[in-house]
Amino acid sequence: MKQWKSAIVIFVTILIVACGTSSSDVEQCLENGSCVATLDVLKISGDLPLSPDATFWSSPDAPKKISLELGPQMITNPKWPNPSVKEVNLSAVSNGSDIAFLLEWEDAAKDNFYGHSDRYTDQAALMFPLQPAAEAPMITMGSENEVVNIWQWKAAWEKDIGDQNNKRTRGPDDFTSTGTTVARPDRASPVEDLNAEGFSTLTIQDEQNVQGKGVWKNNRWRVVFRRSLTDSDSGDAQFKGATQMAVAVWNGGNNERNGQKGIIGWILLRLH
Repeated sequence: MKQWKSAIVIFVTILIVACGTSSSDVEQCLENGSCVATLDVLKISGDLPLSPDATFWSSPDAPKKISLELGPQMITNPKWPNPSVKEVNLSAVSNGSDIAFLLEWEDAAKDNFYGHSDRYTDQAALMFPLQPAAEAPMITMGSENEVVNIWQWKAAWEKDIGDQNNKRTRGPDDFTSTGTTVARPDRASPVEDLNAEGFSTLTIQDEQNVQGKGVWKNNRWRVVFRRSLTDSDSGDAQFKGATQMAVAVWNGGNNERNGQKGIIGWILLRLH
């Protein structure tokens, strides 16, 4: 399975180089309707703050936010016709070497639990095709010959980071599983770098290149995702011009996990 996955990723990488898809080609997704919105990446100088509480994100220099409506997940079972999170705000900024996204949404409760419970962890994910094209792929977790790179954040993983800082002694119940949510004492980031080629094909990358941090305050989640614009990992999306991205949010307090989520169709992401 691992060798098969590697072969697909190599094939897609070669195809990208051979076809030479341009930013203008990708932007046609607005004309053909496969993209539902546009997000322009603000170019600045200096470091990109990882903390959502950094003053930069509320300063006059902060990137412009766009509001996006989350829709139901009605593509695969378990279908989820009425997600509880209805809207998110999204912004993006780059300094020429790194890119960062700030995702924000209202949530009345902070759900960051492990184990089999009637309440699951709050989550959010950004998804990027490895092969941007004029016609964006179906809004699924990739498909055959259409590999996607997913950055998934979980509130429970913020606890992993906090527990390391607080030196809490872990008990056996901390290591139970809800879906893929497993406590890890060595976790370096609350965001996991993943690939998929369709439903039930989600795989964790050997190299974890995405950083992140989420803060819940005043009944609102604010989560930052940050990574270098380009790297040598063939499983990572490379930000060299226009591409597409998608967003998903899970409300743990509404028993949401796996396919039970709110989703936003493809967004055109433009770097200047």
